[in-house]
Amino acid sequence: MQGVPIDIVVPVYNRLGELARCVDSVLAHSSGDWRLLLIDDASPSIAIRTYFSGLRARRLPHVSLHRNERNLGFTLTANRGLAEARPDADVVLLHSDTVVTRDWLGKLARCAASSPHIGTITPFSNHAELCSLPRFCSNNPWAMGQDPEPLLTALELSAAPTYPDLPTGMGFCFYIRRGLVAAIGGFDPALEPGHSEVTDFCLRAAAVGYRNVLCEDAFVPHLGQSSVDDKRADPALRDSALLLERHPGYSDLLRAYIAADPLRPLRELVRTQLRVLAGMRQGILHVLHGHGGGTEYHVRELIAASSAAFRHYLLTAVGDDWQLEEHADGEITAYDFRRGADESWHDFLGGIVARFGIEVIHLHNISSSREAMLSALATLQIPYGYTVHDLNFACPTITFLDATGRYCGAVTDRATCSACLAAQSEFATVDIAAWRARHGALLERAAFVIAPSQWAADTLRRYFPRQAVTVVAHGRGSGTARADAVYTRVELPADDIPTVAVVGAIGSDKGARRLERLVELTRQRGARLRWVLIGYDDTSREPTQSEDAVYTRHGPFDSREIGALFEHYRVRLVAFPSAGPETFSFTLSEAWLAGRPVLVPPIGALAERVAATGGGWILDDDEWQDDARMLDRIETLIDPANGGAWTAASARARSAPQPTLEAMVQSTLGAWREALAHAPPRAPLPAIAAGRCLAALHYTPWTPPAQSTPRIPAPTIAHRALALVARVALALRHTPPGKLLYRLAPQPLLDALKQRL
Repeated sequence: MQGVPIDIVVPVYNRLGELARCVDSVLAHSSGDWRLLLIDDASPSIAIRTYFSGLRARRLPHVSLHRNERNLGFTLTANRGLAEARPDADVVLLHSDTVVTRDWLGKLARCAASSPHIGTITPFSNHAELCSLPRFCSNNPWAMGQDPEPLLTALELSAAPTYPDLPTGMGFCFYIRRGLVAAIGGFDPALEPGHSEVTDFCLRAAAVGYRNVLCEDAFVPHLGQSSVDDKRADPALRDSALLLERHPGYSDLLRAYIAADPLRPLRELVRTQLRVLAGMRQGILHVLHGHGGGTEYHVRELIAASSAAFRHYLLTAVGDDWQLEEHADGEITAYDFRRGADESWHDFLGGIVARFGIEVIHLHNISSSREAMLSALATLQIPYGYTVHDLNFACPTITFLDATGRYCGAVTDRATCSACLAAQSEFATVDIAAWRARHGALLERAAFVIAPSQWAADTLRRYFPRQAVTVVAHGRGSGTARADAVYTRVELPADDIPTVAVVGAIGSDKGARRLERLVELTRQRGARLRWVLIGYDDTSREPTQSEDAVYTRHGPFDSREIGALFEHYRVRLVAFPSAGPETFSFTLSEAWLAGRPVLVPPIGALAERVAATGGGWILDDDEWQDDARMLDRIETLIDPANGGAWTAASARARSAPQPTLEAMVQSTLGAWREALAHAPPRAPLPAIAAGRCLAALHYTPWTPPAQSTPRIPAPTIAHRALALVARVALALRHTPPGKLLYRLAPQPLLDALKQRL
């Protein structure tokens, strides 16, 4: 199959400029055993005849020139090209308003050679309906003289190739196998030129067992407007009644294909590669756990606010399963990768880094990918940094809670820590010395380490004294929507009983069990207050309310709604019943923005922030450790008799200086740029294969349904005679004799003649 000759047929009618560009591109980019057949369909333009004369004078060995005596139309001219082609040659029907690109013909030939069942081949183009790139079923503008090389390279980097099936090919650049022409004949001129005759040809090809496929690593710009009109959103609407009469299932087939859009993953990968190749913005890879919460909120806000300066990828790594989100142009494209059985972490992460043009890695939480990051970053020559969202590098409990659930005070003594961990089954096998040594080595190699509070920075340095840490407080944007947010609010009884709120996703470490005890103690006392969890706990995410309305759970919430939720639930005080320390707390920022004072534990960033602003109160150790004493303090704070203190704290909360998103972004951009400026040159890494990227996008080549169209019968002598008559009659259809024939001949006969051409 490698040596099959190829004849390129270009029907010509006026438009010298387009034709000359097309011919020049074919001469420049074609190789192998090929010929170019230019067939002038009786163009009235003298310029075309002059151009043909010039080509003859050049005596180009690959160029064959022909002219119709009278205008036959595109379809009959294409059929003439099939007849003029060498008997053993495959044929490419090429529109004169195209410009072919590097190795276009070799790619089409390799596609044809990949399977004897391939009958027709269409490449990608900017303007080719089902084969349009980058937008599907659209005319993607292509400037005159635009360099196709970036898009062509992106295609080559993205294609496996798989040569997927299509419902129909596109006529702008249409490769036809010679054996298919022998089986079904040429195009039917009874059908709409430029579209329906190609569709009919493809459906007839499928009926005799041939495939119509896409050559997805080839790209041929299509500069004209002839094959796509304003109805392109639903191409089936343009098909002639005759086409749909012959192939009644085609419209449904096409609509189903468009709805499924099976080539979307391939186009998405191409767009990704184009962004990487453009090189205008460097790539940042953010590494996150899969638990959501404030860390994810922070990362997404950071990505959105800095997208003009860097390309962003968010990696949620859980064991061997890694979901990579590309954030670009206001959209998120998700790749679901899985590490190979014998693949090293170095090769897995390195392959992703190389494929997506990653220049800096920003670690936010590696709890779900610890071994991967500790192993790979020890050998990969890529700058990385870390944000201290928690103190997991110092202690595997993260929260510094001992076996009894109490805060240890951030003890650093290894013997004490070993005994503490040994008493907790989840951490009993952890060697704390080795744990801190490995994480310490990771920190020492880091280009930057950021902490959101002074407490977090100081605590990290207690365990890793040599570590430099920059404090960059988390700035809050306008909030983000979430898919599981509950917008229906639970109604409270119509009374004046004040509400104490707990906000966020509450597990044991953030006080879920303590909240349960406080609610029960409130009932037992008959205390005049209610509790509302604006968020959810580790028992349920569903909205609920107890029969006595002492406790209400709202469920997941849209952070943009927090002020309205405080108003709806009549929140007077926001409590933090946390058992362990926080490194920052977005919920504290949200409470203050809504003018609500807070009650916080005497540890961590919560106490640090309240002490600095006076926007609430700090529990003493006894109150923090004892439920009854904590409830006593809450009752005192919300008592109307202490309204003056509440009003003053509320005013301080509302006026408390809030870290801005802009300041946080600028500081973080500075860290990234500094890391890039001091990064040593590194050797190129092998990129993860295109096939794995397509699989990660859940790409599945489309398979056409079983054909219901009857097989085309083998030609007979009568068929050949009718075909000859048809050619003569249709060739003369614009002359007075031809028009008379059309008026006198029965329509069924004309249709029959057209069908047999």
